Amino acid sequence: MLVTFLFSVLLLSPLADARPRGRRGLNDWNKPCFEGECFYDLPDSGRRGHGSLRIWGSPNAISDITPAAGWTILGCSPESLAQDIRIVCNSEEDEKRCNHLYRRIGAAGKLVRLPEAVRAASSSPCGKSAFARVAKTWVPKDQTIPADVAPRIVRRSGAQPLVVALTLDTNFAAINPTLTGPVSIAIAGTNVPGFEGNLTVVPAAGEASNSGGLFSWVKDAWEKFNNFDKSVITNAPPIDISKNYPLFSQSLFCAGPPAFDASVRADASVNAHADISLGLAAVGTIVPPELTEFGAFVGLDADIRGSVSLVGNAAGRADSGQLTLYQATLPTLEFPGLLTIGPSFKILGQATANVDVGVNLKVDLSYTVSGAKIIYPPIPDTKSKGIFIPGNAPLKLSVTGNVASSSVATAQLNPRIDLAVNALGGLAKATVLVNIDSRSTVRLNLNAAGNAGGSIETPTGGTKGGASASVDGCVTAGAALNANVGADAKFFNLFDRSTSVSLYAKDWELFQKCFAAQTGKRVTSERADLSFVCPSWRSSSLVTVV
Repeated sequence: MLVTFLFSVLLLSPLADARPRGRRGLNDWNKPCFEGECFYDLPDSGRRGHGSLRIWGSPNAISDITPAAGWTILGCSPESLAQDIRIVCNSEEDEKRCNHLYRRIGAAGKLVRLPEAVRAASSSPCGKSAFARVAKTWVPKDQTIPADVAPRIVRRSGAQPLVVALTLDTNFAAINPTLTGPVSIAIAGTNVPGFEGNLTVVPAAGEASNSGGLFSWVKDAWEKFNNFDKSVITNAPPIDISKNYPLFSQSLFCAGPPAFDASVRADASVNAHADISLGLAAVGTIVPPELTEFGAFVGLDADIRGSVSLVGNAAGRADSGQLTLYQATLPTLEFPGLLTIGPSFKILGQATANVDVGVNLKVDLSYTVSGAKIIYPPIPDTKSKGIFIPGNAPLKLSVTGNVASSSVATAQLNPRIDLAVNALGGLAKATVLVNIDSRSTVRLNLNAAGNAGGSIETPTGGTKGGASASVDGCVTAGAALNANVGADAKFFNLFDRSTSVSLYAKDWELFQKCFAAQTGKRVTSERADLSFVCPSWRSSSLVTVV
């Protein structure tokens, strides 16, 4: 199977004005965050994706410990969300800027912007998050300044500058909003370079202050997602798959006479091509921590060719359970401690059989999806859309002649896109699930007689051949294709497990025919509830029915 996975995760959020913006240029490392507004751009490495975020609120609630604010960090782990660090003000001239950290309410309980790189053990970001809460501040006993930093720390008086310590974390729920006031957050990003410029837009002035405006903006972002230029997606990672997957297999020795081996086996085969684009719009507050508006967007074009086969000459029941046949973890869009989207693509499969007749069955589970555009959770005046076309490959079925049967077999293939969302320091976690469920069920109600022989093939539901001379009874086969999007958990007050959007639902008849056979001896098969037993029929006597 070839799955060309053109993939991007995009967060679209209200920023400051009505101008479209690209990803870069929002953050200025030379400008301190002193005015109650601050931006951050993900590093150019692309390891965490490509994007920007903005926070805004009272100048008393947001500060800065980057060099632009007059501070030098003396030691900082680049991979920690919670840690103790030491900082020192660069010079006497910088003291006014450094004092902003303590403005009005003191340093503890503030949000601070962290520098992207520090002169510590390596040129790495300070902390894993762009912003952190100051949980505690104190004067440490360790007042040493590393030799490589000391020449940049200037004091006209020649006195040793004071080194202070901070405890940083992303426990935003511990911030007291009665002291800081609300602090809002908006994020925009993608993990496909160049894609975000088409969709990173901002609302008109004042829209971010009322829910109607936010809904209007999410709707506008959704409409832009429906019309984005796919040609900009040039670096998306492809996924190539072409494989058969075993679902279940069981065999047993039958003493006879004559002795033989009985078995039942089910396998799945999938061949597909898919183009998938993903987007997401979100806005809310860090203080108090909550996302207030959210919209996930999915675009899908796919040609899925799948089938499940069941071959057996034993009697009994089997259920493979839902198996993960294939799984690929896709590039993450990561604003650590604030919002992380971990996407993945899966193919799930399942086969169940309750058989009392020898069987050789192959069912088609193919379909195409064209121009599907999905929004989740649903918001007013928006609607998901797409064209879903079931396949018409033939059903193939052969059964043991001269045996009465009431067998049932069901096959299922389920491609799925998962978006694992982790927001605001882990305060809310949920996975948005885009499911496409293709399944088929075959039912036999047979009293077979006569000799094996004849053939029937039904690419469009018709029949041909002479199976009616060998099989007495009815064969029915139905199929279903259902597509939906939902979630596995509550996510703030925006959606929960009950929030489901149906994209497509259709049941149809693949085959239905009753056959009249010549009179013959009737043989009744054994049936086992949970395992297979040896049959009473001869394993070689299969009749091609469909």
